[in-house]
Amino acid sequence: MKKVLIDTDMLTYYLFKDYPQVKQHFEAYLAHYGFVYVGRPTIFEIESGLLTKKAYKKLEQFHDFIQQQVILEITESSAQISAQIYAHLSNIGKHSGTNDLYLAGIARSNDFAICTNNEKDYENIPDLEIVNWAKYETQ
Repeated sequence: MKKVLIDTDMLTYYLFKDYPQVKQHFEAYLAHYGFVYVGRPTIFEIESGLLTKKAYKKLEQFHDFIQQQVILEITESSAQISAQIYAHLSNIGKHSGTNDLYLAGIARSNDFAICTNNEKDYENIPDLEIVNWAKYETQ
């Protein structure tokens, strides 16, 4: 099973939405590795969204879950990769959100795929495998 970095949308689907196929993939991944990999930008996005909505019960649920996972930080290496991705996208007339660039850099620096349903956010990033657990059920 390929190691993946979980994007914000996928973690939101797992924790707060009704996506049975995403839950199946999460459970299989957790059974295999014991945890999921989450980037610091994803934590920022989810926490800021829940705080803005004053969804404190969901924020507590999120904190309980995230304490048991592996958090990957933005490192010098991942930041350099993110900067290279930004330059590449700019040169071909494309763009991506800052947090997506950070997550792509974290994923590539660790040789992980990115697990997302927002494939368009990452489709122009070279050497980044995209895995979409929302599209299909586990085998």
